[in-house]
Amino acid sequence: MAAALCSGGYSYRDVASMVGGMSYVAARDAYLSLVTSLPEETRKYRREVAIDGSEVAIEGRGYYVWLARDVDTGEILAFHGSPTGSTEDGAHFLSAVAALCLNKPLVRLGRGPSYPTGLLNLDLYFQPTPPPSIIGRIGKLFLGSG
Repeated sequence: MAAALCSGGYSYRDVASMVGGMSYVAARDAYLSLVTSLPEETRKYRREVAIDGSEVAIEGRGYYVWLARDVDTGEILAFHGSPTGSTEDGAHFLSAVAALCLNKPLVRLGRGPSYPTGLLNLDLYFQPTPPPSIIGRIGKLFLGSG
């Protein structure tokens, strides 16, 4: 969760206080581990992008996590975390995804309040789908929540 919040633009110290029970150095290490494990970002033609989002609870606090991947290649395009899950957070995340696309791909996503407004603002084509949440399954596996 710390890595997702750092990728969302929060400082290491802010993330450490939000998540609790960790130092800002641990938040930095989590973020650097995430960044170095993801492939290099490339801007290219993408036919379809899948977006998955989930709310994760840590120590009684709710956080929103989003992941975008290229459907054809499986490449992870963006990973984002936020304590609010607002429309602005959704639009910020979708802007990061759109920056990696040369075209306007079909975007498949779960149903959520943050996505439609951001998609309309970016003039993307989207189709809501109710797939099982990848992030929710990871949360259940590692955090015992989802």
